[in-house]
Amino acid sequence: MILDSLRNSASFNETDRAIATYLLNHTGDLKTLTMAKLAQETYTSNATIIRFCKKLGLSGYRELIMQLIQEISGDYLLAATVDHNRPFDSTDSIEAIEGNLANLLKGVIDQTKIELDSAKLSIIAKAVLSAPRIYIFAKGESYLAGCIFRNNLLKLDRHVTMADDGGLQTLHVKNGRPGDLFLFLSYSGIHYDYSKYAAALSGRGIKPCLITAFSDSALARQCDTVLLIPKSERVIGKVANYSSMISLTYTLQVIYSLIFNQDYQENYRVKHEADSFIFTSFAEI
Repeated sequence: MILDSLRNSASFNETDRAIATYLLNHTGDLKTLTMAKLAQETYTSNATIIRFCKKLGLSGYRELIMQLIQEISGDYLLAATVDHNRPFDSTDSIEAIEGNLANLLKGVIDQTKIELDSAKLSIIAKAVLSAPRIYIFAKGESYLAGCIFRNNLLKLDRHVTMADDGGLQTLHVKNGRPGDLFLFLSYSGIHYDYSKYAAALSGRGIKPCLITAFSDSALARQCDTVLLIPKSERVIGKVANYSSMISLTYTLQVIYSLIFNQDYQENYRVKHEADSFIFTSFAEI
């Protein structure tokens, strides 16, 4: 498959890798993406694009785009055949469970990537960069996704608090100041206490952000920036939070990557120092 070839770019040179990365990051634009536009965005040329197509065993650019669209549509069709709430039942074999979950989770990531609002991703990333203090409000699986995000940011020397730890949410809200980032993570957006916290923050000129699947919740109405992830599963009545957990984790990883990319070399240095300190100070040699 062409998608697999683009994802497994170990044999590509730097130019090929730039073309492959652009195509993978803009799957939603393939129907209108011209060869001239692709060449412009990747700082290459039409001739380079044609050579890239030939390396993939294709006749040219048109075949590349048509096959990519077909394969992406196929991924969605596979994902659509799997029930996000009950992706397997008691009669399924190990192979069936493996296949269903693989199709489901790949489809969720692709769907999330297409539906994410780039402008709002950028707003949240900039808010993280500028905030002197960052508070993440999250429960359940959303809390776990938030912890991964926090851990990544801590290694960039960003000070992040999981607000629900120790039952201190109300105190964090009281102590919040304009400029602090209050980020709520909630698939459903249905949290009475979070709605009250967001309203209190808004009333003091603090603009909370929310990542959710439901734009019409009371919490969403109290938040300044609402970033939507796909509404892929029921709130109640499912085997596990497969889709929402993967979608939220992917979204937070994208935001982290945008933050990292703002000062790539310096962030790489800081992250390397943090990893080295942890390993040399506390790991068993």
